[in-house]
Amino acid sequence: MPNCLFPLRLHTHSLISVFRFISILLAGLALLNVGLAQAEVRALVIGIDEYQHDPSLNGAVADAQDIAEALKGLGVKDLRLRLNAEATRDNLVQDWLDLVARAQPGDTLVLTYAGHGSQLPERVAGSEEDGKDEILLLGGYTNKGNGSRELILDDEFNQWFKEASDKGLAILFLADACHSGTLTRGVDPRASGGQVRYTAVGDISDDDLKLDLPPTAADISEDDLPGLTFLAAGQENQKVPEVPLFDHEGRRAQRGALSWAFSRALEGYADRDSDGLLTRDEINRFVRANVRAVAEARQTPNLLPMVDQERVVLPLAGTGDHPVAIRQVLPRSQVYIKVSDDVMPTDIANDLNGIKIVYNEKEADLIFDIGARQAISGQGEVLARDLRRPALQTVIDKWRGLERLKWERLGDRLTMRVLPNDGTHRRGGRIAFEIDDIQLPYLVFFSLSGDGTLHYHYPWPEDPDRVPTGRPVKVEFDVTPPFGADHIIAVASDQSLGELAALLKSLDGKPAPRPAVEAVLDAIRQGRRQLGIQALFTAP
Repeated sequence: MPNCLFPLRLHTHSLISVFRFISILLAGLALLNVGLAQAEVRALVIGIDEYQHDPSLNGAVADAQDIAEALKGLGVKDLRLRLNAEATRDNLVQDWLDLVARAQPGDTLVLTYAGHGSQLPERVAGSEEDGKDEILLLGGYTNKGNGSRELILDDEFNQWFKEASDKGLAILFLADACHSGTLTRGVDPRASGGQVRYTAVGDISDDDLKLDLPPTAADISEDDLPGLTFLAAGQENQKVPEVPLFDHEGRRAQRGALSWAFSRALEGYADRDSDGLLTRDEINRFVRANVRAVAEARQTPNLLPMVDQERVVLPLAGTGDHPVAIRQVLPRSQVYIKVSDDVMPTDIANDLNGIKIVYNEKEADLIFDIGARQAISGQGEVLARDLRRPALQTVIDKWRGLERLKWERLGDRLTMRVLPNDGTHRRGGRIAFEIDDIQLPYLVFFSLSGDGTLHYHYPWPEDPDRVPTGRPVKVEFDVTPPFGADHIIAVASDQSLGELAALLKSLDGKPAPRPAVEAVLDAIRQGRRQLGIQALFTAP
């Protein structure tokens, strides 16, 4: 399986024939003859923080509430929100059956889940390539007794979606969870590191959960579900973390990055052509770029199937009486700092601006280990090494600047990645930054090292005046000191960025995160612009 918690079997070798089959089948579906204005969007939204058997989560309920509010903003009236203890197996099965029963051909069903995922040995021998069923865990799950029923298997989703598809319904399924994998990068023990949405469960016998499914349920494949669009929180080899974001009321909260980005997509940020319709391509580009940015490249979401990219998944206009309201979220004014126990917090506070001292690493944005001369993020990333005392302020200024940039140009993101991977890269290695989805020809990019030192990268006088749009730009680097967290920041424009480039060149090699970020913000708030942010982590 190419993604995290995907209930279907998408095999690469069969994609071409499947895609051709889907395109032929879609042409004849009655739902294409039903106007979006007449169709309804109906939703079942699930969020579970409280688990009996497993570690509790922090942001799954906030995820569900955010998605529900965004759907209501679209005018969705047939919406069931199930949180924590209400999200029982019996309730959810009945909720889905009722939703399908109320729906008419041409309607769209939205099913979202935020919570823990896991795996169990497959119930139908030979139905899974890895011999395991993917499952979503409900709050009342236990290894034994009645609690062992509190889960939903991938084969059940297959059947749910098949019955809905047979009725002429489209389905959008979002799973902000994962079933296996590892963290992209380790978590430093000096930080809380947040929670991940995976937990291992013990085996249960077939007698504990009897499934009323036809024998063919395990054999349902993508060509049986032409109307399904699936969003997964991460790749198959990635555990999905909770990250510091905002809830639906703008308060700081641990969240699932996929649910947060999906909610913003529903608010209209992802609608690139402003036609009031959200396509697979628009969702995919928006979610991928923004999840990677806010989660510091710890996860890369997937949208499947990667066919019929102009297919309309959701109408953003016409489903209700009120237009979608796009909210502006601002970062908090102070950076929360925790310092190592061998230092008096007041000594640090007197030297630094824009901070609030906290005493619990769970509250901290940044942790300064003065003895080790290191800065660590609240998520457990080593941001800077070999820090001198005067550099603490530039570390803070860089953090504040990145927080401001993350909430700008959400709908105009450049897609960025590190090659060969998003792990921690060691001294002497060779890596590359790739900037993709470039729609505008004038490009400037630079990086800020962990201690806030600016390094200017592009363009220099020998570089072309413009870059080809629609093609990725790749730049290679050797891994050298200083080690920690570098962030590359890119701006694309429909007009020359000469003034921005000149300022950034003048700051090359200097600890200057504040003027650099101010200049970028000034540049991107006028005219057509795209913004990209990508983290790179290095160590000796």
